Amino acid sequence: MKSYLALVPQYERVHRKSSRMSVLCIVFSVLLVTAIFSMADMALRAQKSYFIKTNGEYHASVTGISEETAELIGARLDVAVCGWTYQGSMGMIGSKTVSFAGASEDAFSILTEMELQSGTYPARPDEALLNQTALEQLGLSVGDTVTVALSDGRSKTYHVTGVLRDMGSLLKADVYGMVMNEDGFREIADENAIDGTTFRIQFKPGVNIRSAIREIRDTYGLSDRQVAENTALLGLMGQSENSTMQSLYIVATFLILLVLIAGTVMIAASFNTNVLERVQFYGLLRCLGADKGQVKHFVIRQGLRQSMRGVPIGLIAGQVVTWFACFLLKSVSGDRFSEIPMFQFSISGLIAGAVVGFLIVILASLSPAKKAARVSPITAISGNTQLTEHKKAANTSCLRVDTGMGIFHAVSGKKNLFLMTCSYAISIMMFLSFQVLVVFLGEGMPALTPSAADLSVTMGGTALDRTLVEQISAMDGVERVFGRMECAGLPVSYDGGDGTITLVSYDESQLQWAKEELSQGSVSSVQDNSGYVLAVYQDGRNWTTGDTLTIRTAAVERQAIIAGVLPATHAVNGAGSCGYVVCSEQTFLELVGDVGYSAVDVQFSGTNDDAVVSAIRNLLPADSTVSDKRLSNSESQSAYYTGAIFIYGFLTIIAFITVFNIFNSMNASVASRTKQYGIMRSIGMGADQLRRMIAAEAFTYAVLGCVAGCILGLPLNKLMFQFLIAEKWGTGWTIPVSSLLIIVLTCLASAGIAIRRPIKQISSMAIVDTIKFQQ
Repeated sequence: MKSYLALVPQYERVHRKSSRMSVLCIVFSVLLVTAIFSMADMALRAQKSYFIKTNGEYHASVTGISEETAELIGARLDVAVCGWTYQGSMGMIGSKTVSFAGASEDAFSILTEMELQSGTYPARPDEALLNQTALEQLGLSVGDTVTVALSDGRSKTYHVTGVLRDMGSLLKADVYGMVMNEDGFREIADENAIDGTTFRIQFKPGVNIRSAIREIRDTYGLSDRQVAENTALLGLMGQSENSTMQSLYIVATFLILLVLIAGTVMIAASFNTNVLERVQFYGLLRCLGADKGQVKHFVIRQGLRQSMRGVPIGLIAGQVVTWFACFLLKSVSGDRFSEIPMFQFSISGLIAGAVVGFLIVILASLSPAKKAARVSPITAISGNTQLTEHKKAANTSCLRVDTGMGIFHAVSGKKNLFLMTCSYAISIMMFLSFQVLVVFLGEGMPALTPSAADLSVTMGGTALDRTLVEQISAMDGVERVFGRMECAGLPVSYDGGDGTITLVSYDESQLQWAKEELSQGSVSSVQDNSGYVLAVYQDGRNWTTGDTLTIRTAAVERQAIIAGVLPATHAVNGAGSCGYVVCSEQTFLELVGDVGYSAVDVQFSGTNDDAVVSAIRNLLPADSTVSDKRLSNSESQSAYYTGAIFIYGFLTIIAFITVFNIFNSMNASVASRTKQYGIMRSIGMGADQLRRMIAAEAFTYAVLGCVAGCILGLPLNKLMFQFLIAEKWGTGWTIPVSSLLIIVLTCLASAGIAIRRPIKQISSMAIVDTIKFQQ
């Protein structure tokens, strides 16, 4: 043996069990960080693929520029692909509206959300793609011709060369989609094409896109309105200037720091308890001639050796957890989650896990190393395992002796108490922080609400007969039908002045759903009393419960009290200057009269939906609009469930790691005091008293940690909620009782279960063995 450091592997071989727990702690810390970063990376990749599929893979679009300017922009060294895309012009195929689009083949396939399902891209001006639903409804196929009536009165015949894949936007708008090449579109372009003509740009990898967009804007004297970013795609790339994305970046940075702190605290707590277990051994080293520097190096070398074993296992385990989450999504629906990457490694997750496993282990070792170096040689002779002397005794005047001593053991070690409390608190803070992201996803997805329709029927400026609801309800495959009457431009007066509203009626089902969506207030008074309404949140106008409106119609003038505030509503007409106001159908009839439904929404039972859609179309006049929202709802649900499963995966990992850390810390804490417990038993302490003492120590850590976690976590939860949700949708914050109970009960239950094994082990040991106990 050339140095004291050569004792490290020898010591670990003799004390395999203690070393194994330290390695496991590192494994789970690395697993926590690797899994969370890897799952976030996989979720971002999946969402990026989804937004490319639905929006196109362009980074910025420019409008109102000349061909010369477009050529200059395309010649930039940082531009990978660019091209013109054309939209806006409309025509008719029979009685059905058709929306035209045009682009070169490269721009179509890369820079737009459109996709060629089969066939070939149009090469001549008289060739076009037609979407799949249009071909089916018109009874056409590739190779046939179709005649289109243009807005200027001309008719034009096109050869169908391929099938355009259906998009949710087309089905939702209930229009056909036709795509032609650039020359073909220019031949039929009308005045509306000016607004729909954009020059789209995709930059090369590694380019600072925000800086490049600003440079293009300044170089060619373009206004902010002329240059727009693809917010969803740039947001996922971390290069968006959108305010909502900037808010998400701040939250994500904070969560990253919180996860890294959690890993550091867990490792530091493990190393701290290991030092407490081995105080007498370090004293023996000092007796053999080791100086303080050598003891410090000894502790740090132990940490590095354990990292060499624990980090690779943690990295692999983190990737396996990520793959399992991806596999779970694929198992739910392979078509819906086709963008989820399978069995791919996340570089960011691996780097983050390795940094935590090595760099943070070194940092976490420094404090325990200093503590070990303070151990005097006399400690080895006396057998005293306490590094500090306590000037105060346990409080036994108000508490039982065993309970008081247990609490005293917990609070006497300031460093250990701090680390244990931080471990609980950070777990609760992380749990409550990630919980906000689930709410954020849900708020941004109207397709997830109970009132989300599979099909919406409107008649333009004409109202629908209210009997239509009964006719559609009688069809097989229809689960629910509900309509809304609307009256736009109604004048109102309120304390702040005058304005206009759009009045919207809700039936009983819609009012029941509104109960779950309310930001504040109650729905019951709206259902029972015609003098109460619901206001809809509008940016810049803070409606509150109890505000009074005076609504004037052609027939009456009536005061209405706002009983609650909704974050949003489905409506055909635009909002008034004071937004939307929702009332019951009876109230609407009293104020406005029976004007018929502006929209009728249909929800299917899930069996043979296409046949039901055809039956509803046959029931309606030819000029009605049947908005098929199934595909767009499915796309939204896919995006939501992708994010939700990963976020709930984060929460599960956090809860699991919390449980393990509590188990490890309590076992180590009890093991470090085994000799003390033996002495107490030798002077008459019974097994039940020993159990109560250890339980009091464990629950002191748990209660203090939970209190600290709630004190810090709830304001953090509220701050993130206000930052991400309240400012955008006006939804009021409430204490997340269910999430809080889950994590607090998990912590308390873990503390209770964690002490069972060490108590049983000490109780089964002979008193002499506990006094002689050595780590």
